[in-house]
Amino acid sequence: MSPPNSAGYVTDVAYVPGFYPHLAPKALRHVALLNRIQPPAVADGFKYLELGCGLGRTLTTLAAANPRGSFVGVDLNPQHTAQIARDIEVGGLSNARIVTSDFSQLPDDLRDFDFITLHGVWSWVAPDVRADILRIASERLAPGGLLLLSYNAMPGWAHLQPIRGILRQYAALRQGDSVQRARDAVNYLAYMRDQKAKYFVDNPNAAAYVDTIRGQDPRYLAHEYLNEHWTSFYFADVAGQFAEAGLSFVGSLPVHTNFWDLCVAPVFHDLFRTTTNRLVTEAHKDFCANTMFRWDVYGKQPTFLPDVAARLRAADDLWYRNPKPGVQLPITVNLGVVNSTVDGGLYGTLLGMLSGRGMRMSEIIADPRLSSSTDLEIAKAVDAGVGMQLFEVLSGPSLEIDRTVAATRIAMPSAFNRAILAGEMFGGRGVPLASATSGSAITIGDLDAAILTTWLEGGSDDLAAGVDALMTKHERVINHEGKPITDPAERRSRLASACEGFRGNVLPVLEEQGIVIREG
Repeated sequence: MSPPNSAGYVTDVAYVPGFYPHLAPKALRHVALLNRIQPPAVADGFKYLELGCGLGRTLTTLAAANPRGSFVGVDLNPQHTAQIARDIEVGGLSNARIVTSDFSQLPDDLRDFDFITLHGVWSWVAPDVRADILRIASERLAPGGLLLLSYNAMPGWAHLQPIRGILRQYAALRQGDSVQRARDAVNYLAYMRDQKAKYFVDNPNAAAYVDTIRGQDPRYLAHEYLNEHWTSFYFADVAGQFAEAGLSFVGSLPVHTNFWDLCVAPVFHDLFRTTTNRLVTEAHKDFCANTMFRWDVYGKQPTFLPDVAARLRAADDLWYRNPKPGVQLPITVNLGVVNSTVDGGLYGTLLGMLSGRGMRMSEIIADPRLSSSTDLEIAKAVDAGVGMQLFEVLSGPSLEIDRTVAATRIAMPSAFNRAILAGEMFGGRGVPLASATSGSAITIGDLDAAILTTWLEGGSDDLAAGVDALMTKHERVINHEGKPITDPAERRSRLASACEGFRGNVLPVLEEQGIVIREG
């Protein structure tokens, strides 16, 4: 096999690790169902492929959270794949495999996948690599399978594309690796903005965007902006290319983007009521919302589900749950463009019903408390409720715990989660912990990770003192209003408060998701 083709791609610097929940099989399956498309069955196992998996944090976490699935990741950077191989070994992931390859040379046995995902790939590769992706989608996605594709979208990038251009042009003149050149280019961009270059004067959103860039990890900036083939796309063009490869547009993520009234201002609603072509609707939505980034789901030979009864026959193995039982109506939700207010009625009943372990759609529809609503009204309310983040989708029922009894000693059954917690505890990013209940992960912050580690190692007695010692050992500070706390008493007081917050809010979620269990 010839060396992987990395032309134009940044390879001298490793990418930033990250977990992306949109890539979870349950997320793709729910999007298919709410759009009346039959998703792949997963009860007896499934095959999952991630193309361009980077450092593989999403791949390995999903493998740990979905033990019935077989997961394969492909990346051309051997630095990435070597790290993934270590994570697979340390985490004991017998259902995960990593392949070092470009997309033109995949092993022949990588076929008949139920799910194929690509995040951070399509907009950053050469046209011939996109052709390889389309060929893989056509030849290696099983009939009825789903593909998730993310990309930089127009028209949201229209006023910002010059920023990418000047970053790459200036970086090419600088010395050092890609990270150093990215830093230099961002500083130059900020200088131009601060000196009121006419482009920034005429484009205030672009001027504000410079501050966003300055706050991002320079490794991310190198991969995002210094890539030779960086491109943004109109939805219609992408959908057309996948149609030629035999794939149909199914829906999109986040879930609320499947409901035009949740992402389009009311002044445009009449336009959408009279538009029956979904591809046209998506193009209109992108202009109404000035979309910058899309997560699109495509299906190969999809089976249409004509009604809710057909949906239940095709798949009724997702659970819907209200993760915040104490929520009070009315609730106003802002999803980026419009405010949506939920005020009683069907949603009020659903919030109460789903406050426990959750319910499958068939159980929800059959509940006598909803007898005055049709099956379609109920299913749409649940799906839209997921979009508004009132409900969450799980791969199984959450575990029941007695919150009136305080936990003392806890354990973490998953070797993968123990390894990730130890390796990422002070990484400056969220720590994703795999959950078979959710089919995805629960992400906790640095301080919560330190509290969890301390509790796992020594129990809950004087937890704040243990966390203080752990943070001191790793030379970590506690900040307040952007400044480190130097007074020992105040530091201990704030740590004690954080530990109580963890005990009351974070630990119950980890228990319900099966990530930790009580001992004794």
